[in-house]
Amino acid sequence: MACREDAHEGEQRFAGLSLSMQPLPFWESTFEDLDAPSPFGPPGEELVELSSILPGNASVLDLGCGDGRNAFFLARHGHKVEAVDISQAAIAKLDALARRERLHIAGRVCDLQEYRFGGSHDLVIAHGCLHLLKRVHWERLVTEAKSHTRPGGYRVMVVFTDSIPPPDDLRPWMVGLFEESEIFNFYADWNVLTKRSYILDDEHPGGIRHRHPINKLVARRPA
Repeated sequence: MACREDAHEGEQRFAGLSLSMQPLPFWESTFEDLDAPSPFGPPGEELVELSSILPGNASVLDLGCGDGRNAFFLARHGHKVEAVDISQAAIAKLDALARRERLHIAGRVCDLQEYRFGGSHDLVIAHGCLHLLKRVHWERLVTEAKSHTRPGGYRVMVVFTDSIPPPDDLRPWMVGLFEESEIFNFYADWNVLTKRSYILDDEHPGGIRHRHPINKLVARRPA
């Protein structure tokens, strides 16, 4: 896996933007507290279901993992997890909690627009992160992930769409919103297990509330 982790010494970056030039997104502050619950809630229900049917010690790649709500769940169930996020604070928290639980999770700080796949996986996850990348970058990741998922392996994607305007506080970060239903077209040649469009009414620590239009896809690569 190749990745340029820091574009310039002393300058943190988020989705290609300088953090020194933008207010921090709300979730960054929660990553500083090891004992704070994940700002994104419990593991996705589709991953809870998949954990029992994945092969033992499955290879899992979690792109945009945040502080590890999905990565920890899968590692606790015996799977080999690589977890990637641009946030240094998120990966620091993930690493510290993994040591506390004596779990092996391979955490990586990496801007996903720089990420290059280095192998094949039984499960590739992109859960609520790709809309933070410009289209040219998420299109590459979505396309390349198909060939880096093993035959019979799974892809879980949760993407934010443009069917309603983004919240004002997140607008600077939502640079790559998907068109409604377009993610489903990328996997039309796979076996689709879940295909959902819905509105998520979300409440985060500090009483922050958002409404997000979501497309959720769970698909299996033909064996």
